[in-house]
Amino acid sequence: MDLNYKLKESIPSNSFKIIELYNKIHSGQLSPSPNFQRNLVWKKQHKYEFIKTILMNFPFPEVYIASIAMDVKTLLSQEVVVDGQQRLTTIVDYIKGENDFKNQNKLISFENLDIDAKRQFLNYPVSVKDLKDIEMSNIKEIFQRINSTNYALNSNETLNAQFGDGEFAMFAKQLVDKNLEVSEAITDVIISDEERNFVIDFLFEHNVFKENDIKRMFDSQYIMLITSTILDGKYFGRNNRINSYLEQYNSEFANFHEPLQKFINSLKIINNLKLAKESYWFNKANLFTLIIEFQNLKFEEINFDKLEYYLLDLEEKVDIYFDGSEDQMEILSNDEKRYFEVARQGSHELAAREHRAKVIKDIVLKSLFDENEKTEIKSTTTKTVEGDQVLIIPTKTGLSKNIIDATSVVRNFLKDKGIHNYENQELGQDNKVKLEGVFVSDNSEMPTTISLYRSNGRGDYRIWFTGLGDFAQADDKLIITYQEGIIKIYNLRNHSILKE
Repeated sequence: MDLNYKLKESIPSNSFKIIELYNKIHSGQLSPSPNFQRNLVWKKQHKYEFIKTILMNFPFPEVYIASIAMDVKTLLSQEVVVDGQQRLTTIVDYIKGENDFKNQNKLISFENLDIDAKRQFLNYPVSVKDLKDIEMSNIKEIFQRINSTNYALNSNETLNAQFGDGEFAMFAKQLVDKNLEVSEAITDVIISDEERNFVIDFLFEHNVFKENDIKRMFDSQYIMLITSTILDGKYFGRNNRINSYLEQYNSEFANFHEPLQKFINSLKIINNLKLAKESYWFNKANLFTLIIEFQNLKFEEINFDKLEYYLLDLEEKVDIYFDGSEDQMEILSNDEKRYFEVARQGSHELAAREHRAKVIKDIVLKSLFDENEKTEIKSTTTKTVEGDQVLIIPTKTGLSKNIIDATSVVRNFLKDKGIHNYENQELGQDNKVKLEGVFVSDNSEMPTTISLYRSNGRGDYRIWFTGLGDFAQADDKLIITYQEGIIKIYNLRNHSILKE
């Protein structure tokens, strides 16, 4: 125990009237903002409620002051507020009708109080501990001990202790806590129930936050990280910019709609991809990158089939990177290998975030809607076979692992035809469903067994055709049809099957 700062005796409490403290501050005798004090962090809702406390004659915690200079000749002294800066500044502003009390209609102004109410307010007794003229080192030690809230707190909890009721923090809390009751009495940032529920349901459905994340407030920190990155318009390292926005938007966050709409736009795009609920893309690092990279995309610009295709292909490569053979590793590029490493580490460093963004940007660029290409494919497939059909493209990754991702269009096709509904299927190979089908080429048909299943773990949707390696190569366009009760597979690379 460090007793270097021990005082000779404990400090008793005295009672000062508000008017006495006000006159001390107004005359400059008492400084409410010495340099060791933190910045003013109360927002207007805090101030209004505090003034209501006084008007209702309710008590509030004691204030600490100390003398830092005394001139025995002029009999003038200089005092500072050690603890109570927010409260005394609020009282002065209320009496003067300045800052957040100017032109407000949340409570009756001091000027409009009747005479008795003014007297009662100014005579309100404030409990004050006067530390007298103790050493500045002791003053700072007392200040730090009174305001010390960082014992056993993580960085986010420490910030919450300081800015937790601020507008920026309230914005984030509304998007992760369905039970948070929001009203104009505590914040001006009012997010509609529809928007809140959409975001919260998305995060909950995909199990983005674990119990400990929620307990230690990493969920709201995650929202603040996304919002700060959207506001900054670029990536930054760790959580550096969150602190700046907590301070900047502590009292007011009037432009919250813009980052919110961008955030929601990204979630809607991700929803439209219909990825498995436990997909690799829903871990926090990956989801963060998708949200930031999708924020400015327009639905009509995106070829969702392609975007889903490329994301699922990269997801397949994760398993190869961590569990695949040496031969399979040759499929992975160096960028992809590094992506998997920094995503696994959940690295907060700027270089890691920028690298993940680079990989996703490449995927987005390859997935932007190409009207000419889509028209060409549709025209070709229409000429090829009769009846409803769906396109499926085996990747090099899939052929090496003997799996193909059943994209949402494939799943919908099978469901609409009454062939198979993946949503009702249990996970794992033991619950695999097998169907008979045929590969169609020139004048012959080759039987194949079609396997439909969902992977253990992430629940990825899988489809595979026995003998596919002899029928197709990577990136071939295969047409699946359902004719006369059987699935037929055509390979568009075989031009001889085209009907003129």
